[in-house]
Amino acid sequence: MTTLAAKVLELAAAEVGVREHGRNRGPEIDAYNREIGHDPEKRDPWCAIFVSAMVRRACVALGVQVPIRLTAGCYTLDEQAPSTMRTSVPKAGCIFLLGHYENGRKILKHTGFVEDVGDGGVITTIEGNTDPGGGADGDGVYRRTRMRRELVTFIDLNEAPF
Repeated sequence: MTTLAAKVLELAAAEVGVREHGRNRGPEIDAYNREIGHDPEKRDPWCAIFVSAMVRRACVALGVQVPIRLTAGCYTLDEQAPSTMRTSVPKAGCIFLLGHYENGRKILKHTGFVEDVGDGGVITTIEGNTDPGGGADGDGVYRRTRMRRELVTFIDLNEAPF
């Protein structure tokens, strides 16, 4: 795992346990929003905001350029990811996008980080704006277990172009 991927996972893991204080708000969640230039007053779902904020924090700590678009949206995160970082193979240090295909179109509804890939398609994740049941609009930052079939695509931070 690269230094960037490891730092992102370290920072994200330190946020496990953060909870909302009101819908899509709270001191930490507001800070994630502000870190990427997004207005917390909008109360937008914040899974992509969490991903963006953790990547930004890691890049600042390491003194490297941010390799992805910092955004509040799963679609923007996916569509504007560098082609060299896109992959269909999950591994520790990837950003995942959860969803499904409908009539040949990607339907994305949630994002987070792959922490570990286990046997039988079991993937350990760290996610913001989820809940113990795995909802895509939850109440906090959780470490979760997901099945590979839930995750549509990945952005591999191990392949950041620097």
